[in-house]
Amino acid sequence: MLHFVCKQGFFRKEVVMKVKSLLIAGFLICQGILTVSSHTKMAPVSFAFAGDIMMGTTYPDNSNYLPPEDGANLFQDVAHLFKQADFAAANLEGTMLDGPGQPKKCTDPNLCYFFRMPTRYVNHLKNAGIDFVSVANNHVNDFGPDGLTSTQSTLSDNGLLYAGLRESCPTAVTTAPDGRKIGFAAFGHNRGTLSILDFEEVRNTVNDLKKECDFVVVSFHGGGEGAKFTHVPHATETCFGENRGNVEAFAHAAVDAGADVVYGHGPHVPRAMELYNDHLIMYSLGNFCTPFRVNLAGVNGEAPLVTVTLNPDGTFKEGKINSFKQIKGIGPRKDASNSVAKTIKKLSQTDFPNSPLEISDDGILTKK
Repeated sequence: MLHFVCKQGFFRKEVVMKVKSLLIAGFLICQGILTVSSHTKMAPVSFAFAGDIMMGTTYPDNSNYLPPEDGANLFQDVAHLFKQADFAAANLEGTMLDGPGQPKKCTDPNLCYFFRMPTRYVNHLKNAGIDFVSVANNHVNDFGPDGLTSTQSTLSDNGLLYAGLRESCPTAVTTAPDGRKIGFAAFGHNRGTLSILDFEEVRNTVNDLKKECDFVVVSFHGGGEGAKFTHVPHATETCFGENRGNVEAFAHAAVDAGADVVYGHGPHVPRAMELYNDHLIMYSLGNFCTPFRVNLAGVNGEAPLVTVTLNPDGTFKEGKINSFKQIKGIGPRKDASNSVAKTIKKLSQTDFPNSPLEISDDGILTKK
């Protein structure tokens, strides 16, 4: 039986739609009708990764920032990729709250970027096949304690795994039907989250997960924001007066501590990828489903969904950058021109010329 557990003890409901056939197989195993071979236990594992998700906001009050059909069609072009993967992960950029909460101080609400998604929108995440979301970002506290509590309970009550909050849920673990465990950790640069700036915390967190889990996934929110920040600078980044971390040093430290794959978000644009010691690092997956209140012009609207297969030992096997573009008010839609795959290919060749990762124009990821 597949189940999710926050490391602080929050138990997750079963993801029934995704594992129905596996539960049947489990019954047959219990009855002695079907056996599990060692080959099955040593099979590769597949993931699907996406960047920022903010499905619409009710702030400011009485604003018109909710999608058509109440968001039912936001993920129509991408859900099959999430569902085909063994585990699917993204970043939840904002809170899930129906009440007013305590908005951060702002002189003009129309000019402030505070994100308050209706709690019913959690069904869109579930129906799309998303299993895990990072909440270690600079919008998780947009509506104070009420927003934070509501976000956690909404995700928990609906069987979605999340991590990144130091006090309540820093990491999370899921057990697959074959018994292997996958651990998730999430880091950010803002108050209340595991810190992208504290490398000792990074090493200890990842190392502890690796002792318990067969695979470890690390998410991070870091780097500058906007089209001027598409390149990984190989140095500490500052944006809006904040230290946004040295994302390359962070990612390398995470892999050195035991992370099998690392995915980033925060810059609102796609960034390069790197194969470091046979482990894939995605430095920013940009905006993925942000139909309102986020700049979608040019590279800002390019929305990759990266599918990755890891070998049984956690090293990179193969992958693909699936290219989508966002349409304002609509969400990610298939891009036949593969523009984001070409963007990431070019950035990767420029920023990490010695990496053995090879990216084709249509997004196929292989090791040279």
